Amino acid sequence: MNTAKEHYNRHLASIYSWMTGSVDAAIERNRAFFRQLEFDLVPRGLAVDLGAGSGFQSIPLAELGFSVVAVDFCAELLSELRDRSGSLNLRTVHDDILHFSEHIDSPAQVIVCMGDTLTHLESVDAVTSLLSDVGRALAEDGRLVLTFRDYVSVELHGTERFIPVRSDESQILTCFLEYHEIVVEVYDLLQRKEGEQWLMSVSCYPKLRLDKNWVCEQLSKIGLTVLRNEFVNGMICIVAKKG
Repeated sequence: MNTAKEHYNRHLASIYSWMTGSVDAAIERNRAFFRQLEFDLVPRGLAVDLGAGSGFQSIPLAELGFSVVAVDFCAELLSELRDRSGSLNLRTVHDDILHFSEHIDSPAQVIVCMGDTLTHLESVDAVTSLLSDVGRALAEDGRLVLTFRDYVSVELHGTERFIPVRSDESQILTCFLEYHEIVVEVYDLLQRKEGEQWLMSVSCYPKLRLDKNWVCEQLSKIGLTVLRNEFVNGMICIVAKKG
């Protein structure tokens, strides 16, 4: 089985923006979401985007006036982000998000880890380590935003485990889930039309099954106050504040 990094580099990176449907719509959703969180009212300073991908979070944060450090393990997606960001105050870092603190030299007003990035870590110990580093990196009254998929409360069975992601006249992406105690194996089945033939490529990788209440407990242990613990756009969304 691939690691998350291998899976993205070999299989998903080239179609990641395509499979979201609309990059502009994804960025606009986060513009609205960050305004809802009143990020336009907090002090502008450093914002760190963990698992920045092609910029769905980084660009709206930079537009709000933050100095953004965008961290991701996928060079191809960071290249897309640089192409989109133009003259925005944004710096990309090609590294594992577990090393993000090595790339900042001041406390962060905002740290986000969105999409399904948190579940890409290799173990719950890695999650607790990351959250501890986040707690130390945040400025007093700084905000943390986490989003990730709920693989715990509902376990799909049978044909429910086949999930159509996106299709057009030349590509079809389907996801298949196989549940285990600690992880869910995610199989991405990509069919591409080449001439008159349809060719299929398959890759799989594990995602952690993270309980949202357990994540909130870890945040409380490191001195963060959970402000929101809810579902937003089909994802678990946890917002916390330091102090």
